[in-house]
Amino acid sequence: MQIYVNNRLAALKQGTSFEYVSENRMFSGSDGYTLTITFPLKDCPENLAIFGHINRADVAAQKVIFDCEIRDRGFYKFGSITITEISEAEVKTQFLEGRSEQNFDKTFDKVYINELDLGAPPITSTSQITPSNAWHPASNSDRCVALPWVNDYSGNIQNLAEYVVDDAAQGRGHFEWNSEKTTGLSWQPYLLHITRKICEAVGYTPDFSKWEEHEEYKYLLICNALPHAWYMPGFANALPHWTVEEYFEKLELFLGGEFDFDHRGKHITFAFTHEVLADKPTVCIADVVEEHSTEVKVEEEDCDYSEAKNLVYKDCDHEMWKYYSCDWFIEGWQNRVVRYKTMSELLAANRGYRTWRGQRGRNAQIDKLLYAEDCDAYFLIRTVSRERKIDFSPGLIRIYYLYTCRLQPVNLFGGRIVNPEEDADSEEIEFVPAWIDDTEEKYGRVLFLSFSGYDEDTDTTSEDDSDHPFLKTISDSTLAAGEKEKKSEYYDRIYVGWYDGANHFVGNHLPYPNVEDIAIADDWSNFAYVHFSLRINNRLTRRSKVFHTVEPKMKTTFKFLANTIPDVRSLFLIRGKRYICEKITATFTENGMSQLLKGIFYPVKD
Repeated sequence: MQIYVNNRLAALKQGTSFEYVSENRMFSGSDGYTLTITFPLKDCPENLAIFGHINRADVAAQKVIFDCEIRDRGFYKFGSITITEISEAEVKTQFLEGRSEQNFDKTFDKVYINELDLGAPPITSTSQITPSNAWHPASNSDRCVALPWVNDYSGNIQNLAEYVVDDAAQGRGHFEWNSEKTTGLSWQPYLLHITRKICEAVGYTPDFSKWEEHEEYKYLLICNALPHAWYMPGFANALPHWTVEEYFEKLELFLGGEFDFDHRGKHITFAFTHEVLADKPTVCIADVVEEHSTEVKVEEEDCDYSEAKNLVYKDCDHEMWKYYSCDWFIEGWQNRVVRYKTMSELLAANRGYRTWRGQRGRNAQIDKLLYAEDCDAYFLIRTVSRERKIDFSPGLIRIYYLYTCRLQPVNLFGGRIVNPEEDADSEEIEFVPAWIDDTEEKYGRVLFLSFSGYDEDTDTTSEDDSDHPFLKTISDSTLAAGEKEKKSEYYDRIYVGWYDGANHFVGNHLPYPNVEDIAIADDWSNFAYVHFSLRINNRLTRRSKVFHTVEPKMKTTFKFLANTIPDVRSLFLIRGKRYICEKITATFTENGMSQLLKGIFYPVKD
């Protein structure tokens, strides 16, 4: 075995041995690493040339890192070696590779995405672009769009345009900016564009070809925006106060993918996890040593396998969230569900409730929870507006309200629940579905936004003037936010939707980003599936499926013989049963790797 440090062959201590651990990143978020490797310094000129001039204060601060290669028969790893302890006689080190090396790196620890230069839209004046072009991604090189949105605090619609009829008989018309209410434009950037800009801002080259291959992911839109009147057009201003590292960690969870950083080459690559795993062949372990143990865990910690944890969107406080995520409601109303085989059947049976006079019958569906099996979705009938009506008949005047109703999907963004126990571990996605809601009848549904960083107790702006607040410089607002307890941000999460320039059943209403994967016509006459789904609880889609369901309370340790360390991310076949591997440990001496390996596995549920 040979170890090269900074391209120099290091001398190994006589009788040295160390353990190399290959971990499955779906358990710990790490890849490969060693336990302590000790190199002699005293009377060893080879190692003194490598390690002899190290500042001990830098060792304590974990600043001493070298490139390192470990070479053996059938084994090669390249990564970093970090100094953990040093004396005149010897130096103790730890080797890190892949995600383990990436986790140790501190490059982006203090770099915040909302403080980077991520560019700005090329146009903010309404005189320079028409609504149809501002609303179409291709007109802006798939970088951003200026969709209408409601400032929840003021109630004003930003980027507002009015529909102008050109030919009523032909049903043709176009949109023009509302010159009184839209004095300038605020834009929403595409997620792919912003992620590229973050890479560019920190000096890294991205390879997102795997992302771009999937059109449904290409048109994911960051809905965060600030009013044009605030004169803060830079895209970064509307992002949360996350470090670059936090951004990519949270984005991995949302996309179901993996960003790998090459800090030497300043390069970032992306791949979808399901595609990575699909390409890995099953590993058959034949030479199993008889000594192995199975633990049935009762009081111990839960399994760290990410697929054994519940996956949920982070709770939001906007008006639609009670409809978006309500597992408790679905569970509690199972005895009041009316089930249909298809969405078409559900629509046909309930179309009469498009308008409602407020009357309830014993067997009426108006108060039921409706379910369509072919799209695995629940719905309720939601009243959105009403009109006062007067009936005149001989000797009688009757006044009533006629309600307009929407067939509202519910719990589309409930969690991917693999463990229903109350104390089950969950991972929270902080890229959350945007708030889409009804406005005036002539405008239809639009995007709503509420600023999490807006402090009503300290702001002196009146409600009527909330689109034109008393502005502060960025330096002043950053200082006012404080160092620890407050953050200088307008949003504490990223609101997302899907928008490729087209909407189903919008007609002459304003466009909006899709969050629900089922679009229903206003008159309930038809429906369509949107090209992309933000759902994580749809049992029919790949995005909601668990790769392999394991027995999380059964941990099995196998010792086996092998000439190389198998890929820990593969599916393993051992004695006729399938297993997911958490980690494999190999022992190295100066003579190389021992053939006796130890692995920790969890059985896959049949």
